[in-house]
Amino acid sequence: MVEITSETDYGMLRHYLDPLQNERLPDDVKFEIASGNRCYDIIRLYERGEEFYSKKIIEVLSQFVDMTEKCYPIIIDGVEEQYYVVNNLEACPFLNRNESISIDDPCFLEVQDTPLHIFGVENTSFVIVSEEIKNALLKKKISNILLTESFGCTKDEYNKIKKMKFKPKVRFYTEK
Repeated sequence: MVEITSETDYGMLRHYLDPLQNERLPDDVKFEIASGNRCYDIIRLYERGEEFYSKKIIEVLSQFVDMTEKCYPIIIDGVEEQYYVVNNLEACPFLNRNESISIDDPCFLEVQDTPLHIFGVENTSFVIVSEEIKNALLKKKISNILLTESFGCTKDEYNKIKKMKFKPKVRFYTEK
């Protein structure tokens, strides 16, 4: 997988690449290949974790959400494919952040009554998509994707789940 880097300070990059951030990277920020040679639909920042998404992914997301104000392209020297930063997402709190220590631990997110197709999780770089988007991404055979199931509930529901010591099994979805 291609991983990209920039001469821009990582603290600045992390700020602008936060999916909840509504500001865009400055126009003079450029990226280059740091490692790898295959451009999948999802690539990432070298030795970090921030992700960049192909036009194919943005097209799938656009079937469910107006992505006009939720993504923008970046410039990567030596890469013909166009990649995008996803940003300006609504935020949901991560109810069990302190208890969720491994990828197999369920993530409980505080969701409101209004269903969201795509949103971010406070104080993380997580991008969460609905079941409908998950199915569309898998149907489109998006490469280099790993979707991890998470669970939406209210604070009261989470407190009841916690009291019951209920721990659902987390399912993972990836391209075949």
